[in-house]
Amino acid sequence: MRLTTEQKAEIIRLKRCGLGYGRIAGALGIKTTTVRAVCKRSGLFDDNPAHAALFTIPEPKHSTALATVKPLPQQKVVTGHKQTDAYLWVLSVIKLNEPAHLAAAEEALSKLTIDPKDAERLYREWLLLNGVDGINVAFGTMFMDDPQHFISRAKEGIASARQVRAHYGSYDAAMEPVAAEMLIDQSALLVGDDYGMTEGESAEGATYGIDRHLEIEDARKVAQDGFSDVLPDPHTLSDVVREFEYWDWLYKMRHTASKELGWQYGADQRQEVSDREDWLDGKLETLRPRHQREAVDVLKWLLQSERHDGRGELDGILLNLVGGSTGND
Repeated sequence: MRLTTEQKAEIIRLKRCGLGYGRIAGALGIKTTTVRAVCKRSGLFDDNPAHAALFTIPEPKHSTALATVKPLPQQKVVTGHKQTDAYLWVLSVIKLNEPAHLAAAEEALSKLTIDPKDAERLYREWLLLNGVDGINVAFGTMFMDDPQHFISRAKEGIASARQVRAHYGSYDAAMEPVAAEMLIDQSALLVGDDYGMTEGESAEGATYGIDRHLEIEDARKVAQDGFSDVLPDPHTLSDVVREFEYWDWLYKMRHTASKELGWQYGADQRQEVSDREDWLDGKLETLRPRHQREAVDVLKWLLQSERHDGRGELDGILLNLVGGSTGND
């Protein structure tokens, strides 16, 4: 029996809806082996190799050795209390996240006679006496009475910086656009569309009111369709998870690199990438798990995902995962 294009499309549609091979065969009056063959040949129920090639985290291939060592900060008279100022200076050395200085800073910290809580109190009082407002005082003295917090953060920062160097060779290289971003920039869906903004809104380049803002945001995301005109579609939930992990990894690398380059607030994620991730959330709700193992693996990942904690679409994703796998019967 030779299947028509319409029959093949219906097989694919039903499989996407979660039906097993046997149920599809019974519904359409064809052999189970034929249904299985159509699904396998389509490639739509296996990981998309083009997607994997674009969104697989690369293996490290560079040396982690530092090209230069950050210079020590200048010792300054801040409060006029020698031990407090010495404590502030040691903390500033720790915050450099510089492996060449960290051990010496820890040793210097052990030699100070002032208690960290006293140093925090004296510095807070000095800030208030010099007219610093309460909020900035709170931020300026946060964790100051716990030097181990800064030491732990420094060690984490040093480890992250080593990862950046291992993957990219330099911090500047980490900031260069990746292949997926360059494809997004070629998308026709980025050009010349205000996504339903009125003439006045377009002229001002702004919308007013949260509801109107969200309306335009949603219109933009629908129009962009995840940049599927230039980026390969995920065929499976495993593809979706791989891409989420890739973007998360990339921007963690960039955040570390940008801080090492002296950016005060680090690198922000591109709006287009955020829109792509919102589109991927829709795939988590609609792509059926191929088998129970995939459903369990995705669920484990989801429970660890900070992005999805408490998000509105979480219920739909969970229902998709626990509603039963597609099966191969």
